[in-house]
Amino acid sequence: MVTVTGQLLIGHRDASGALHKDFEMRVPTIEDMEWSIENAPEGACTARLSRYVWSRALTRLGALPSEAITPELLAGLHYSDYTPLSDAEEALRGKLVPASSDCETTGPSK
Repeated sequence: MVTVTGQLLIGHRDASGALHKDFEMRVPTIEDMEWSIENAPEGACTARLSRYVWSRALTRLGALPSEAITPELLAGLHYSDYTPLSDAEEALRGKLVPASSDCETTGPSK
């Protein structure tokens, strides 16, 4: 499984006072996007859909297990924590795309 780790700028403080900032994210899948579209409110903006996708793609947030990471929990994060999550998703995309020197492109055959 391809993952990246990162750290939120502010993080999530749980009911016991523990602060959760370090995270690990796996590659989001089409199924994650489908689930997000089905479960987010109708007409949800791109940022809200991202939050729903990330709630499934985050494998860890601090000591919180993946099942504790919900769209509602992520909604309570400070807005500056959006950037590290977005950057992590972009880094994962970069890990999936081969470097241009590693692949050949060919035109359509005739």
